[in-house]
Amino acid sequence: MPDTPMINESTTWEVIRRASPGEAVPDGLPGRWWVAHTKPRNEKVLAREMGVQVVFCYLPLCRRVTHSRNTGRVSRSNVPVFPGYLFFNGTEEQRLLALRTNRIANTLKVTDQRELVGQLRQIQQVLATETQFEQSTALDVGDWARVVAGPLVGLEGIVSRRARRLRLVLNVRMLAQSVSVEVSQDLLEKIDGPSYMAPTP
Repeated sequence: MPDTPMINESTTWEVIRRASPGEAVPDGLPGRWWVAHTKPRNEKVLAREMGVQVVFCYLPLCRRVTHSRNTGRVSRSNVPVFPGYLFFNGTEEQRLLALRTNRIANTLKVTDQRELVGQLRQIQQVLATETQFEQSTALDVGDWARVVAGPLVGLEGIVSRRARRLRLVLNVRMLAQSVSVEVSQDLLEKIDGPSYMAPTP
């Protein structure tokens, strides 16, 4: 096993955030990398639970500083860089074990392991050095997206934005009408197009 600490109750998020790229995403792990699409606000809890089960995971964290309008008090916390996602290394059996935590909407298979490791290490290098960065989303207005968790799971539509809030637009073309719903970005995944337009075999 690598020297980097597993994420468990005794591990502070500050240690994880400041880990070197090689410690955060090490070589020589016995399993393969997976991406867990977590249920909302379950990233840290899932990371700790997987650490207890001795499943190695990587949760990119950045520091957020907020100021209370009422008291002026400054609050600092470590928050996920990619809300709704956790990267873990394990066997197929460990992947199924992770799904049983009931904290994961689904898992994404990583086809190019080397590419993911390289990309995650670059992210961690930025985070460990506390370099200022801006995050951009892969979801753009006009993209097709699918809801992956919650009461609207499976819903597919076109991404729009109103008053800085993300919405999913559902069109009925024959009527030239649409319905739009507000959806949290961490519940959406980008798709090429609606499944109901896919060619039947």
